Amino acid sequence: MPPAPTISPREREVLRALADRLTNAEIAERLFVSVRTVESHVSALLRKLDARDRRELAAKAPEFTAEAAGLVVGAPKPPTSFVGRIAERDAVVRLVAESRVTTVLGPGGVGKTRLAVAATEAASAGFPGGATFVSLVPSRPGSVLESVAAGLGVVPRPQQPLPDAVAAHLAGRALLVLDNCEHVADDVADVITTLTAANPRLSVLTTSRERLGVPGETVLQLGSLPAAAALFTERAKAVDPAFEADPAQVAEVCRELGGSPLNIELAAARVASLGIAGLRAGLADDPLRVLATGRGGEPRHRSLRSVVEWSHRLLTDEERTALARVSRFRHGFDLDGATALSPDLSVGALSDLLGRLVDKSLAHRTPGGWALFDGVARFARERLADSAEAPEITARYRQWATRRARELIARLGGDWRDEFDRLADDLRACVAEGHEHDLAAELARLTYARGFLAEAAAHWRTAADRAPSPASAALDLARAGSCAHLLNHARDHFDLLLVAAERAGGDPATRALCLADAVVLAERFRGAGFITHPVPDGELDRMLAEATALADGAASPTAHAHVAVARAWLSGPTPQTVTAEAAGLAVAAAGDLLLLSAALDARCTAEALAGRPDLAHRTTQERLELVTAVDRSDPRAALEVLDAFRSAIAYAVATGAPADALRVSRQAAGDPAIAGHPYWGTSGLVTALALTGRFAEVRTLAEEMWQATAGNGPPRNATLGVPLLAAALAAGLSGDEPAMTTWRARAAAVAGVATPAGSPNLAPLDAFVRGRVALHTGTGLENAFADAATDFAPGRFDGYAAGVAAELAVVLDVPDAEHHLRRAGRYARHNSWTAAAAIRARARLRHDAGLLRDAADHFTGIGAAFEAETTSRELTSWTR
Repeated sequence: MPPAPTISPREREVLRALADRLTNAEIAERLFVSVRTVESHVSALLRKLDARDRRELAAKAPEFTAEAAGLVVGAPKPPTSFVGRIAERDAVVRLVAESRVTTVLGPGGVGKTRLAVAATEAASAGFPGGATFVSLVPSRPGSVLESVAAGLGVVPRPQQPLPDAVAAHLAGRALLVLDNCEHVADDVADVITTLTAANPRLSVLTTSRERLGVPGETVLQLGSLPAAAALFTERAKAVDPAFEADPAQVAEVCRELGGSPLNIELAAARVASLGIAGLRAGLADDPLRVLATGRGGEPRHRSLRSVVEWSHRLLTDEERTALARVSRFRHGFDLDGATALSPDLSVGALSDLLGRLVDKSLAHRTPGGWALFDGVARFARERLADSAEAPEITARYRQWATRRARELIARLGGDWRDEFDRLADDLRACVAEGHEHDLAAELARLTYARGFLAEAAAHWRTAADRAPSPASAALDLARAGSCAHLLNHARDHFDLLLVAAERAGGDPATRALCLADAVVLAERFRGAGFITHPVPDGELDRMLAEATALADGAASPTAHAHVAVARAWLSGPTPQTVTAEAAGLAVAAAGDLLLLSAALDARCTAEALAGRPDLAHRTTQERLELVTAVDRSDPRAALEVLDAFRSAIAYAVATGAPADALRVSRQAAGDPAIAGHPYWGTSGLVTALALTGRFAEVRTLAEEMWQATAGNGPPRNATLGVPLLAAALAAGLSGDEPAMTTWRARAAAVAGVATPAGSPNLAPLDAFVRGRVALHTGTGLENAFADAATDFAPGRFDGYAAGVAAELAVVLDVPDAEHHLRRAGRYARHNSWTAAAAIRARARLRHDAGLLRDAADHFTGIGAAFEAETTSRELTSWTR
């Protein structure tokens, strides 16, 4: 029998909606997603469930939507029964059903985790979206969201914001349990606020030693265990079935242990070897009470430390040694790791020792091996630090970490993420405590591939500080800068390249290369990352001159190649203009794929400025083929992939080929280097959809894109203005004038101007948008014509403006309409949209039905469905 198909929580929500006979639009409204997202889920469900249509999916819904209820993911499997907290369990079940956030509050060892597990299992049937249990014991400040993502099994697409990926996974009526929050309480509060805002139907259960202080938090205070004696007796009988004791003596022991379930369980585990009398004798000096009220040590571990220290005294020397060594691991460990730290022991002997630690309640089994209880690990780590073999164990630990990091890198194309998540904190610890360059660089590469861009940038900067040469440091800093760039901090990228140039010192070739790359970055991405603080032209000229002199002195072909690309980007008379000659020299000099991509981008710019968007479009296809061969685990490559797609889409639009732009946009949206980015993955798609007439999709995608980018105020990126103006076009042609005004204002905001007309890059597109909407509505024709008739600098959208100016000239019957028709005709040689618009304008001038039919056919041929439809309707009105 084939395995049952895997249905995600979001797909279950869609399936339930299909069973309710909802349309895609109604489903989108119910789930707070786009219609396009619903269509994607429906397609996936048809394939997974082997259904022919929506009716079959609705019929199969009960079979697949019921299975999530009652499912608890990630909850530990307690080896013993649940004792003495039935009333508290029922209270938690009721609270998680009624409250958005429920916190089980109490001191360490009081049994919060055990209660949370029992309550989650009992409550899970009321959460169709499933229940997920995440332990935050291994989390550190700043990594809570990553821990939640790992617990949920969320694998964000490269450049996808992690909060979005996690929120998307927690769909519908779901329960998220966050265990052991006290050491990261502030971060947990932020994460809960974000996730509950994204999903109003999400319930969160936390365990903590302190309140989280989030809005709507309901707290259940957990005190000492009422059934402490029953717990002690049951656990004692588990290790010694013949155990019998005076109930009064048991009650006294439990009182001495403070009613703490954890302390009771640790004590009961020893009763088989000590007996009740021996156990009471061991507690005669009241170590738990003294440490609980004394000073020094971590408050969290004062009571637990006493129990662990007492347990530690009962170990053999071999057991103590094994315990100290494996405590070096941050959390869990497997036999391979334990063996690496104890090469003097055979595998059999080490396995036996680890088993004994489990038997003595100092360690526990995990799916991947073993783990020490938190307090035990800390205690043993202190003992290791005081031992003579600590330096040797640390060296072995780092050797093990280096080997495992390299093994993970070798598996980057396959299944490696779960293993990385388990080892990540050990790798981080080794990098933080050591001085090795290679391990820092390897951890940077792994965290980048895992989607943790900010962390990857930090590790590459650490690697640069430990680099063996200026060239190696420059490469590390360039990668750190690329990560920053991908996080929308292009200026940080520029600054890091200058740091690399400064560190190059006596290596003139490396300094030349870094300076040249900084020049390229500042000029090439001037509109994306340097709007508010552009680098002065004089400074760029100075940097290029120094880079040229250094490259000449070093006689380095590589440095010369980078200088040639920088010279190309500064070769024009004004910012972001490129001469064909300089671009050609840059392409000829470029040696590696990434540099060649940047050189081809310069050539593309030169071709567009020469009025040949068709040649620029051809160059973008060459770049796309080129970047498919680059290493996707390198963030420098991701920038080129992003820009190659952006350029390919832009020049498909510039040549009047919206169907081609739509095809490449969909390809870009699915590419791992782009998918998930707040706007790079969808900006081209928004523009292409607007030109092809799919206005409903434009509204949804554009709003999602804006919300993803404008959370902290509008970003300053002129390139984002293009899809925002495309959204204005869709709104205007849909009859929504207020929305059109809003989208134009947003486009101006990202470009840092009062109106889109104030941006040289956006002015021709804005003129086209207003002109086309004026033609459609019949209002504001004169003002729209005046703006569209402007002679714009050559670019992607001046042809569109010329086309709509010709149509407006005919409608307004201006005296020089023929001049505007000829002007549009010049653009029509390289822009199919303008060609169709010019034909439509001339058809109206002559009232020629044949020409109007040709115009409709031209619009159909390029995929402009709205234009084809409106032209055909006009033709029908002529022939009635």
